[in-house]
Amino acid sequence: MVSSGKKSGCLMGCGSVMVVVGAVMVIFWPTLFFNQLKSMMILSEESTSFSIWREVPIPMYLECYMFNITNVDEIIARTAKTVQVEQLGPYVFRESHTKVNLTWNDNSTITFYNQRYWHFEPEMSNGSLTDSITSLNPIVVTIAYFMRNSHPLIKVTVDVFLRTLHEHMFLSAPVADWLFNGIDDPVLKIVEHFPELPINIPYDKFGWFYERNGSREYDGIMLMNTGAADFSKLGNIEKWKYSNTTMYRDECGEVRGSTGELWAPEIGQPEVTIFAPDICTYLNLAKNETVSVLGIEGMMYVANDSVFDNGYRYPRMACYCDEVRDENCLPPGALNVSSCRFGAPAFVSRPHFLRMDSYYPSKISGLNPTEDMNFRLALEMYTGMPLTVSAQLQINLLVRHIGGITINNQLPDADTLMPMFWFRQEVRMNEEYASLARFALNLRYYMPVGFYALTGIGVILLSVGIWIILQKLLRSPESTPILSGASQEDVSVTER
Repeated sequence: MVSSGKKSGCLMGCGSVMVVVGAVMVIFWPTLFFNQLKSMMILSEESTSFSIWREVPIPMYLECYMFNITNVDEIIARTAKTVQVEQLGPYVFRESHTKVNLTWNDNSTITFYNQRYWHFEPEMSNGSLTDSITSLNPIVVTIAYFMRNSHPLIKVTVDVFLRTLHEHMFLSAPVADWLFNGIDDPVLKIVEHFPELPINIPYDKFGWFYERNGSREYDGIMLMNTGAADFSKLGNIEKWKYSNTTMYRDECGEVRGSTGELWAPEIGQPEVTIFAPDICTYLNLAKNETVSVLGIEGMMYVANDSVFDNGYRYPRMACYCDEVRDENCLPPGALNVSSCRFGAPAFVSRPHFLRMDSYYPSKISGLNPTEDMNFRLALEMYTGMPLTVSAQLQINLLVRHIGGITINNQLPDADTLMPMFWFRQEVRMNEEYASLARFALNLRYYMPVGFYALTGIGVILLSVGIWIILQKLLRSPESTPILSGASQEDVSVTER
């Protein structure tokens, strides 16, 4: 039978160990968890994040919505007061990303190309790629834009040239040609044989994504921070096309932000930055609201009114305007990306001119902007894991009447921003990766609870052990009371 002394010693020993281990782990667990998270997320060939980043396994989709002009005859007859459009689609494509030509650099960066593929998903689409879309002819509009400051005689000559090849400024073609296959235009064939012309159109066909499907170079070579030297910079693009600046001036031309796949934990960050090669610049998304995706809580970031403001309400955004020709500083809501699109008068806005100054939307009938069309991104804050991404932008062409080029001057208003199409690039966490996120978060949240419990049990065991010792000290055996020896000795002394 175990003696009470051994029992109390065992209880006190175990309790002390549990109290010390539990208290130490409670104090140091956040640091241990963060260090483990860093080792998993810092990009290296051995890290957990590498395979996910190199070839994103989460389903991604590109939804394209085309604007079809329904009153072309009235516009040509000059009886229309506005341009009437109807939205067709979505035409949905499954999208895949693969990072290729990887080069690991000594300064905690990696150089790579982002190769993307799109596959049409007819069962997810509302329509067929053979649907005919009537819209502006981008080649006619682009050439007129190029010639806007030329001598009047040159502009008249260009007008005659364009009218020999085109009856008007409108074009009908299947969705497939508008997007990926490309549209044949005789003007491009002729321009191709005259490289000395001041028109830089490097393609033999026109298509919004022409020659992009499977292209390695289209998005441009990127230099990204791996987070090894500074974890807070994980996923940041530091150079694009071998430069840390783009064609915009001042801070608008800086290469910054993440491509959206890797994020360092952003605890309470007021805004996040996404670098978008499609528009040759970055977007700042502001903190909006708490959301839950598959049971995982995160923070939603959205594009606010500062996006595409052009300096009207937010002075720091003025660097997106052409400081030489302020004619292209549009009212708030659209960004001039002509220098990013080979000089074409292309402008980017939110779908259906969402939150745009009323000047341009008032000239188009058939638009119906809703708040769910806004650019948004949800992140889990403690791991930096993207929960959902909905990148939504609209491509528009600016058409201003140009004296001498009459084929370009057929729209009802002399200054029209014409919506061509808008897209939604959507990524949403699936259950497989949600379970991984939940596991990581459970470790973070519940391990400290376990350590507190361990400490509590240790305190209880330690207390029981101490109580047993006290009981032994305060209680003597029945045959020999604790004070009996001393009493007898005192009696003997007295008797002597």
